[in-house]
Amino acid sequence: MKKVVFLFVIIGLFTTFVTAQDNELVKVPLENYLQGHATGNGEFHQKAFYPESRLLFVREGKLSQRTSAEYIKGAGGKPAADEANRKRWIEMIDVKGNAAIGKIILDYPTTYFVDYFALLKINGEWKIVNKSFHAQPRANPTEKVGFTTSNEELKAISVPLQNYFKAQATGNGDLIRQAFHTEAKIMFFSEGKLNQWSVEEFAGRFQGKSAADEEKRKRSFEIIDVAGNAAIAKVTLDYPTVKFTDYMTLLKIDGEWKIINKTFSSEAKK
Repeated sequence: MKKVVFLFVIIGLFTTFVTAQDNELVKVPLENYLQGHATGNGEFHQKAFYPESRLLFVREGKLSQRTSAEYIKGAGGKPAADEANRKRWIEMIDVKGNAAIGKIILDYPTTYFVDYFALLKINGEWKIVNKSFHAQPRANPTEKVGFTTSNEELKAISVPLQNYFKAQATGNGDLIRQAFHTEAKIMFFSEGKLNQWSVEEFAGRFQGKSAADEEKRKRSFEIIDVAGNAAIAKVTLDYPTVKFTDYMTLLKIDGEWKIINKTFSSEAKK
C-alpha cells in the first residue's frame, strides 16, 4: 500500500510540475504579442500566431474578421509616437492539457483594449489560434475604464452556452447551430495536426438522441469573463470515461451573443 501511495504522490508532483511549466510556456506567444505592440515589429506577432489563426471582433454591431497574416502586415515597424504613455499586461491565463485561454489589457491614452486569446499546443509549441477583442474609447488618458455586466446581460451570454449544454444532453445538432455563429470554428490539436471543424461539421456529429450514460454526465461553467461585446468562457464536460475542457470565445453580434470559436482538451479517465 505504501508503494501505491508513494506512486500517487510522484504522479501528483509530476502533474503539478507539468501544469506550472505549461503556465509559463503559454505566456511565450502572449509575451511576443506584447512585444509586437511595443516595438511595431511584425516578426513578434508572427511568432505569436499560428498561420491559420483568425481575429474576430464586432464593428458597428456586425462580425468582422481578419487573418493573422493581414494583421501582421499592418505592423508599423516602429513604436507608436505615444509608446511612453502606453501600458499593457497579461491579465489572466488558464491552461488545461493542450488548450488554453489568455486575456491581455492594452491600456492606451485614447483607447482601452481587452484582448481574449484561444491557444493550442501544436507540435509542442504554444500558439495563438484565435483572438477577439473589445475596444473602449476614452475621453482622456486619465479616464478610468471598467466593465460592469448586468444580470440581464449575463443571462443573455449564458443562452448560447446553455444551448451547447442542451445539445450535449440531447444529441440535438440544431441546438449547436443556435449556439454558434455560422462563421465559428471548432479548433483542436490531434494526431499531430491542427484540426478545424465548421459549425455544420460539428453539428453533424450529433446523433439526435441522448447518450446511454447521460445520467452520469455532468456539465458546468468555470469561467465567464466579459468586456463590452466580447467574452470568454471555460466549460467542463465531466463524463464517465473522459473529461473535456472547452474554451469558448463569444461575441455580441447584431445584439445577440454567439460562440465564435471553441478549442478544447480531453483527458481520458482510468
